[in-house]
Amino acid sequence: MAPWPEAPQMPLEPPDHQYWQAAVGYVELGMFQEANDQHEVAKRLAEFQPNDIQWTISLAYATRRAESIEAAKEILMQTLEHHPDEAMVHFNLGCYASQFGDLTVAKAHLKRAFVIEPKCRLMALDDPDLKPLWAQLGNLEPEV
Repeated sequence: MAPWPEAPQMPLEPPDHQYWQAAVGYVELGMFQEANDQHEVAKRLAEFQPNDIQWTISLAYATRRAESIEAAKEILMQTLEHHPDEAMVHFNLGCYASQFGDLTVAKAHLKRAFVIEPKCRLMALDDPDLKPLWAQLGNLEPEV
């Protein structure tokens, strides 16, 4: 999955800057519930700068970790309506579909991501969310 951005692309005023730093720190430590307590910042940034797709991807990432893949998928499906040519939206939706076992949808999103941004092919090789798809492509059983 696409990681959180390293630093905001816009200056944040207190207390948003502190919330942002806390959320990123919690995610890096694997403390996703604590990050969820802070991920309102990502939601506000996505609303404030809807054309900066990284905020929405960050929100989906935090939502996936703190709530569910289903909730994160909904965020990205809504985003896809307004940003149909964003490779990372397609890539992440492909990862989610792979996790759900919907490998036809996963392939379609990944193919679109690869056309938009060829570097996504390399990312796909290392993304553990795509193990169910790799297993199908290799006619292997997915790891549990």
